[in-house]
Amino acid sequence: MSKPCVLVTRAEPGAARTCAALSERGFQTINAATAHLTAHPVTLNLESVGLIAVTSPFGATCLANATSDRSTPVIAVGDITAARLSDAGFKHVTSARGDARDLLAMIRKHPPQGGVLHVRGFDQTGDLSTELNAHGLSARSEILYAAEPVAALPDTVWNALETGACVLIHSAKGAERFWALAQTAGQTETLRAAPVIAISEAAAEPLRRHGVLRLSIAARPDESALFDALEKQCGETR
Repeated sequence: MSKPCVLVTRAEPGAARTCAALSERGFQTINAATAHLTAHPVTLNLESVGLIAVTSPFGATCLANATSDRSTPVIAVGDITAARLSDAGFKHVTSARGDARDLLAMIRKHPPQGGVLHVRGFDQTGDLSTELNAHGLSARSEILYAAEPVAALPDTVWNALETGACVLIHSAKGAERFWALAQTAGQTETLRAAPVIAISEAAAEPLRRHGVLRLSIAARPDESALFDALEKQCGETR
């Protein structure tokens, strides 16, 4: 039996990459990106910075464009972000191999000499620098990009949802945006009954709060585990 259609809701440019990766696994995909990420023209001042924290692959790309410094140590939230940093030439890259909580714990366990700079998106959930400051570490944030939400999604998305498509959720913000788009399209009841696979409990929370019933959570907060959870969900529903 063929695999179900998958709606990929993460922001572009990541949505296209996820669609391509799922196609290689035999899934039919629909790009249902809920936003487009846009970099800000920033030149960073890294004076007194002992560690740069990066919480998304797009943030890694923006960081590479915002500084020529490649020697300051960088810590990434996960392996994909770490790989993006290494590819950009950063010499000292560490991966927390998890989510923002794992990143915070690793920085607290191994505090740097100097301050922590968290490069982030404008509407990114959570503020790592505030949490680090609360634990006695010197930290600040720099906004390197913003997500521009889409006004609506095409009918093909909602038609697919009505006929059993799975929904892939990469972040809490993406979940919030997809719910809002479903409200605009009059599809909230359809979404409540749809199979949804989220990268973490935090990413799933906005939809859980709205009564979405068929939620599956990846074993780890990375895309490989998310795909594994999707495969498992397909096996259970066939």
